[in-house]
Amino acid sequence: MLKTLDILIGATTVVLLFSMAVTVITQALTTFFQRRGRHLKAGLANLLQQLGISARPIAEDIADHVLRHPMIADGKGNLGTVVKREEFVKLLLDFASGEGISTLGEESKSVLLAVIQKNGIADPLSALKNIRALELQLEASDPQLANNMRQALAIVHGASSDFVARINSWYDQTIDRVSQRFTTYTHWVTIGIAAVVVLTVQLDIIAVMDRLSIDDQFRNTVAVGWANKLAGDSNTQTSAQTDPRPYYNLLSQAGLITLPTAAGWFDQLKETRKIPGMLLSMFLVSLGAPFWYSVLKDLLQLRSSIAQKDSDQRDQRESGLPSAPTGGGGSTANVTPAWLIGERGDMTAIG
Repeated sequence: MLKTLDILIGATTVVLLFSMAVTVITQALTTFFQRRGRHLKAGLANLLQQLGISARPIAEDIADHVLRHPMIADGKGNLGTVVKREEFVKLLLDFASGEGISTLGEESKSVLLAVIQKNGIADPLSALKNIRALELQLEASDPQLANNMRQALAIVHGASSDFVARINSWYDQTIDRVSQRFTTYTHWVTIGIAAVVVLTVQLDIIAVMDRLSIDDQFRNTVAVGWANKLAGDSNTQTSAQTDPRPYYNLLSQAGLITLPTAAGWFDQLKETRKIPGMLLSMFLVSLGAPFWYSVLKDLLQLRSSIAQKDSDQRDQRESGLPSAPTGGGGSTANVTPAWLIGERGDMTAIG
């Protein structure tokens, strides 16, 4: 039982090592290309069109200005990745009034102003002043209210209109769709990167499990040493503290992965016997490091429990004492089986 569990732990550990690389690369690419911000920009543009801005380029321009506003954008001026509903409403009013530190082009501003006026707010600047005055009043009268609650109440009462009602009714659904689309996009990117990583190192998870099943020293090293180290680092919720290069080097020395710098790398890649194992590796690695961290911790806890029971049973066999009754409170005294009672079990009776 422990051997089978150790094989599973070892295979999980190897998959986790490469999942860490895939996760880091995926996060780096999505951050560099601002994919989260771009998905949010597309979602806000959809919402602006729902409000009445028919021209897609103008809707995207307004959404871009919202996410690049100094209060929303990240430190480097890139597209922001989070904008609250109340912030979105106030920024649109701010852009339409033309009084803020960030302004729209004339065409976008005139279109936005026309849409806001059509939906019940004749003067965006006056609406903004009413909202700020109500926020101060609520902070003085009800300081226990959360800041977002004060802002929401101030907007509802200070700029009550069809404009605010339409944003409130569609905003949460829009953000949900943005999150769903970004998750799907990231999943496909992860699969692509997993395929590249697995093909680059020629990871064959079936060969790894075969090696774990026949090589006791390798199995103990991976299932006990590596697994405990990686599971311990996962408690910090970061993989940055773990340098995977020593593990990759050992796998390379064991012949379980082949680096592109090795001689005959391309010839080994063409071996058909590796194809099923590499395809399985791509699928497993694409599940991501957080998933395999969780699986590894659960397997290690199960192994600890089984190892403790195995140790207790071994001590019991060596001592010759039966286990305590399951009802609790029983004695562990040595009890002679019934079939040994009598002359059959009494050696002095012979003769």
